Amino acid sequence: MRRIGYAEQKVVGEEIGFTRRLQGTPFPRFHAYTEEKNGGLRISLHLDQRAMTHGRQSAHGGEYGGPLVERELDRIVDAIVRISSAPPPPRGEPPPSGGFFARLFGG
Repeated sequence: MRRIGYAEQKVVGEEIGFTRRLQGTPFPRFHAYTEEKNGGLRISLHLDQRAMTHGRQSAHGGEYGGPLVERELDRIVDAIVRISSAPPPPRGEPPPSGGFFARLFGG
């Protein structure tokens, strides 16, 4: 999920929550829960339009269907297929370690 633009948000039981903003603001954002299940990956996706409100009433503002959610789900599936069918990286020397300055100045 990170490779396709999602940030890990939280872990709930066996599920890991990820979010991807649509703009530079916290909302709207896609919110996906992922879980490894039966040798595969289960993804539950919705679009958060606004933050949850607390108080006497709580409103989520999530959309669980519609064209935006369907397009994003297609994008996720296409990315997973593309990533899983890509050839593995070449074997050879391990990647350099030591951080940015070690790579920049040697060490």
